[in-house]
Amino acid sequence: MKRNQIFIFLLLLLGCQLQVYAQLKKADKLFEQYQYGKAIRFYERAVDSNDEQTKQQATTGMANCYRMMNNMAEARSWYSRAIEFENTNPKNYYYLGVAYRVLGEYDKAADAFTKYVKLVPNDIRGQEYAEHCRIVADWNAKIPSAEIRNVHEINSECADFAPTFFNGSILFASDRKYSYLKRDIYHWTNFGYLDLYEVEPSLYKDYWNQMKEVKAASGAFNHEFHDGPVCFSTDRKQVFITRAVGDRVQKDSANYRTHNMKLFYGEYNDNEKIKFKSFPYNDDHYSLGHATLSPDGNKLIVSSDKPGGYGESDLYVSEFKNGEWSELVNLGEEINTFGDEVFPYWADEETVFFSSDGHVGYGGLDLFECKINGQKCFNVRNLQKPLNSSYDDFSIVFNEGMKEGLFSSNREGGKGSDDIYVFRNFQNSGEIVDIEQPLIVSGYVKDQNTLEPINDASVFFLNANENQVLVLKTDEQGYFETEVDRGDHYIAKAMKNGYFHDCLGFQATEEDTVTKMSTPRDLLLHKYEINEVFAVENIYYDLDKSFIREDAKPPLENLVRLLKQYPINVELGSHTDCRASFQYNIDLSQRRAEAAVRYIIMRGIDPKRITAKGYGETMLVNRCADGVECTEEEHQANRRTEFKITSLYLDEADSNIFDPSAFDAGDIIPLILLPKEFYKGCLD
Repeated sequence: MKRNQIFIFLLLLLGCQLQVYAQLKKADKLFEQYQYGKAIRFYERAVDSNDEQTKQQATTGMANCYRMMNNMAEARSWYSRAIEFENTNPKNYYYLGVAYRVLGEYDKAADAFTKYVKLVPNDIRGQEYAEHCRIVADWNAKIPSAEIRNVHEINSECADFAPTFFNGSILFASDRKYSYLKRDIYHWTNFGYLDLYEVEPSLYKDYWNQMKEVKAASGAFNHEFHDGPVCFSTDRKQVFITRAVGDRVQKDSANYRTHNMKLFYGEYNDNEKIKFKSFPYNDDHYSLGHATLSPDGNKLIVSSDKPGGYGESDLYVSEFKNGEWSELVNLGEEINTFGDEVFPYWADEETVFFSSDGHVGYGGLDLFECKINGQKCFNVRNLQKPLNSSYDDFSIVFNEGMKEGLFSSNREGGKGSDDIYVFRNFQNSGEIVDIEQPLIVSGYVKDQNTLEPINDASVFFLNANENQVLVLKTDEQGYFETEVDRGDHYIAKAMKNGYFHDCLGFQATEEDTVTKMSTPRDLLLHKYEINEVFAVENIYYDLDKSFIREDAKPPLENLVRLLKQYPINVELGSHTDCRASFQYNIDLSQRRAEAAVRYIIMRGIDPKRITAKGYGETMLVNRCADGVECTEEEHQANRRTEFKITSLYLDEADSNIFDPSAFDAGDIIPLILLPKEFYKGCLD
């Protein structure tokens, strides 16, 4: 190679090295500015450097970014690379242990923490977390603390957390709404700033089942930067909200501006503008928030990283006296640890729930319960699985009765970074499961319209593997339960005179460590009324014809089954669209109704129980009257068949009517003795 070529090569090599160095400096600066999502892109350009020191610095930078963004799978991968460098920073072992612990790999986590302890023996965190990993290995045999469900219909790909019950709906914090304008992006997460959102359950106060569409909360709550969590007094007259404000900020050691959490409170009055006041102990030099009020509204617990605590963030209490809030008092070392204690929830006068990563737990933040007396907390207990996981589990709230509620988690299988989960059948015994213990399945029978419990309903509980039916009766709360065989398939059919039945099928869990499970949903019975009208779906006739087509027979068979099960007399009504003459439509609909009634009578129904009525075009369901141009779909809506309950059928001698009250709790019935097709449709 010629001398000038060597010179050019060296210049190019130097240029590449300078470029990589510039990328690394840029990444470090973005990291210091808490813009982790952006920093990753620049670290990526430096990890393949030929310079060992540059490569090591970039690798550690990647690991730290992913850790701060709570992507522990990537963090584990990059910390595993970082510890392979000579003279690696001991913290890389610590953070590798954190990542392994969050991912549920407790043996590997314990090893990493043990290596960290050898390098940094004065840091108590390493020894504590290594011991935690050994303890939780024995917790898999404990009774599950609740039944949980991801509320996937309200969660997004962003962070959704900190739910609270509010006037029959749920308020929660989310960073889901963001634009590509720089001022709307929170660069720590690369999503938007937190706002409060609201959602109602589809059925009033039924938070376990489907939710309605999410909407932005009242403008009384949201402002320019982060808003949430929020809490209310028991009477809903006082509201406390955690916010990050933009006008007063602190500067960290690198002279970068950071937004601390601050607490604000005010009087709430039906979504009117709230005049929020700053909590008197807010400070520009530390964060304070996550408020929860005692049931009487006179005490307040908050989380803060103010100086003088036991760890990163501690829980403090303040009391309302003489018209003002008292100085914050630390709740003590039994509840506060070297880690974070956050998201408290004051459930009743003596019980507080909170999240911590300092007490013995699975990893990340775990949910805990403790007792409170005055200014001290004691008897701290981990809520166990499935409320807790190896990921972050936090911001729990309870509904009435302390048996159901909501919490947040970033565990695997979720929809976004943080998701909201609903739970029910809460218990916190902490007992060890005997794997020979039976599995109990429970459920509720409720009125479909009011959701009130139905007492003394009969539940015909079929073990499909054995073709045996056990009769259960509901208590005053509409509750029933029975022992089942693990792995078997079951159908539960709820009935009561005066109601239409409901049923569902499910499979009992095969897990040995589960001793209780609930039916997939509540059984909802519809109370029928005289003159109530129901559509008979999918009955079609050929043009100008009235004979029963083959595809019309299945819905008529459903009506036959209905009449055999329930003591009702009905009118079967047929309707046409407006096309053809008025009298022709009356006659045609009458013939069609009579044809359907004849079919039902031939299937064994007493003729006195069903009448035919042709309505023609007299009861159109839309605008499509004579002279109005309509689509074929609009005309089809008027061509319908309905049945109306006209009276109760009181012939006690008719043995065709199925009477659920004739059976006692505990009766065992061979499936063959029940009416044919008794469970038809239960698995649809």
